[in-house]
Amino acid sequence: MSNKVEGLLTNADFRRLWIGQTAAQFGTQVALLGMPLVAALYLGASPMQMGLLGFAEYAPFIIFGLLAGVWIDRVPRRPILVAANFFRGVFLLIVPLSAVTGFLNMTILYLVAFLVGICTVFFDVAYTSFLPSIVSKEQLVDGNSKLETSKSTAQIAGPGLSGGLEQLITAPFAILFTSVSFFVSAVFIARIHKLETIVTDEKKQKNMWAEMKEGLHTVYTKPLLWGVVRCSTVFNLSWNVIFSVYVLYASQELNISASILGVIYGTLGVGYLCGSLLAQRVVRRLGVGPTIVGSAAIAACGGLLAPLAGGSELRIALMLMLGQLLFGMGVSMFSISTVSLRQVMVPDALQGRVNATFRFISWGTLPLGSLLGGMIGGTMGLRFALLAGGIGLLASACTLLFTPFLQLRVKSFHEVTWEREVPTKS
Repeated sequence: MSNKVEGLLTNADFRRLWIGQTAAQFGTQVALLGMPLVAALYLGASPMQMGLLGFAEYAPFIIFGLLAGVWIDRVPRRPILVAANFFRGVFLLIVPLSAVTGFLNMTILYLVAFLVGICTVFFDVAYTSFLPSIVSKEQLVDGNSKLETSKSTAQIAGPGLSGGLEQLITAPFAILFTSVSFFVSAVFIARIHKLETIVTDEKKQKNMWAEMKEGLHTVYTKPLLWGVVRCSTVFNLSWNVIFSVYVLYASQELNISASILGVIYGTLGVGYLCGSLLAQRVVRRLGVGPTIVGSAAIAACGGLLAPLAGGSELRIALMLMLGQLLFGMGVSMFSISTVSLRQVMVPDALQGRVNATFRFISWGTLPLGSLLGGMIGGTMGLRFALLAGGIGLLASACTLLFTPFLQLRVKSFHEVTWEREVPTKS
């Protein structure tokens, strides 16, 4: 394997991972809109049922997140990635098969969402821990950027593809596309040849609770890691306050049509794509720490534009599009930078537990954010709910000012070490 960043595409194992993840991302984005469409259009779900469907999807991150991290640190990650995608494909097949036989109902949809969510927990934790096994430290930002570009492209095209498939073959059968995409992903990842080196401590393996505690302790005691997870936790809570009432706000208070709202949501994907393409260049120009702080601030500014939108329909649409563009760009650069930092800082034996701890803490606020958004929107108005969420996003970015990130001006991630998080020279 070449150690040069520009030689990343000559790495056959990375190409297989990239193709596999691209297929999975397109399937995921189709399902992101497809599953709610099945519930709303095919089964006539109520708002409460729609909320329960979202809860079923995210609950596994709270229930199994830390356990997944411990287990993934004990075994090779590639088989987990393959198995997770294979079973996601199998579970999603239940939806069209149930529709054909006439047995599809909300209970089945809850079950499928929960089972797929469990697989997603193990895939996401193992996937983040796996990339450092097949690329060099110098290639991590480039690798994460390429993978984020695939995700961004899927976010642009996926919702439109899902809507088109729903009109063509109805929502339950559109899920077939997602199922097949996960099978394709499993095949490509299974063809990765590089063997992983699993570094474990035989004594610690006897006590899973001790291992979970070690993952939590590691994140809490490392200022850079704790700074990221604290920012992400407040950020996810605030964003879900906005997301829970965004469509209602745009359609009812701003009178935005469904077609224009689709274009606005597509701009979010464009922002993700721009961020993924810019991340590496910004790091090289500004340094690791300023990029992380700046990207969080950009995302927060994007979130604040929605409650400030006003005027003609064109002006409102342009403000919402700009907000989505800035939000997507900031989130993408923040994700690439912080994941790369985590991958290069954390020893391989702790990767799974640290990644699981991040998911467990930061994603655990998503259901609470939805609940708060609905409560604030119902009692104080939708615009106020979005304003509260936007202020929360800004507060999350401000938490980074109380960390060593602004001192971290090195231009490459591999200069950040486990023993010394902030190098003495740039």
